[in-house]
Amino acid sequence: MTQTETIKKGIGIHNRLPKGFEEIQINSGVKHHKAHEGSEVNYEHFSFMPLYIDEAYIPKRDWRSLEISEQRTLTGTERLKDHNNIYIGELPKKAQELFKKIDFSNCKSREDVMQHFGKHKELTLALNTELSNFLQTISNDKPFHLHCITANLPNVEMVACDITRLHPGFTIPEKKYMGMHNDGTQFMTLHTTYKHGNRICINIGTETRYFLYVNLSMIQVYNKLKEVTDIRKVDVYNVAETFFKHFPDYPVIRIPQKPFQYYIAPTDNCFHDGSTLGNSKLDINMVYFGNFTH
Repeated sequence: MTQTETIKKGIGIHNRLPKGFEEIQINSGVKHHKAHEGSEVNYEHFSFMPLYIDEAYIPKRDWRSLEISEQRTLTGTERLKDHNNIYIGELPKKAQELFKKIDFSNCKSREDVMQHFGKHKELTLALNTELSNFLQTISNDKPFHLHCITANLPNVEMVACDITRLHPGFTIPEKKYMGMHNDGTQFMTLHTTYKHGNRICINIGTETRYFLYVNLSMIQVYNKLKEVTDIRKVDVYNVAETFFKHFPDYPVIRIPQKPFQYYIAPTDNCFHDGSTLGNSKLDINMVYFGNFTH
């Protein structure tokens, strides 16, 4: 393929932010990581060039604003469900104020972040209540739980990494980043990934980070791939590599996530990743699993 594809109607965006689509960008697809010029990470005592798994594909950096027709394509018009839309919004002011009082601005690692929570027990308890109250309003009366609190280094182009391939006691520069990927497990097929809920990721750091995604569901990906390859050989583990090998020119969407903003995404059901490219401070996030919608 030599020409950028036009995005198809698929996983849309439901926006609760003042600017929303004005700040969302699109590019012309991906490159295999070996053809991509990486960015060095220099933070505290770290200085290294990020490594990637062999099959990693990275979004091109030719980001531009959305055209009106692309905004229409990405606007969620179907019934809003947990598997067919990305939801973006901002935490309630009371929760934001509690995060500001705990203050992670000087944290240099995840350990620092967890110690900060521990030092401010009363604020943390109050924050837990506020977050729980907020999440209940978007949880569709279904259970949700805290999955993790993450801390990513700044200027990392693709933050998700596969540590299962590393030896015990590995160092951060030895991590191998995954590139654009889906989160499926052995309990899923490409036709069932939509049944497994979604996640909310809250930026509690001090800089804008980015959520990158391809707006096709796994069923849409399956239907595109069956036209060009033996679909019997494609599963949740190799679908990303297979798709980007055949469709490197399908655009990626980039959504900015400012401090105290969140995205909700069906990460089992779409190709995605986070990015801290261009940042200089620790990237800190809280992630909950559930069945969230606006």
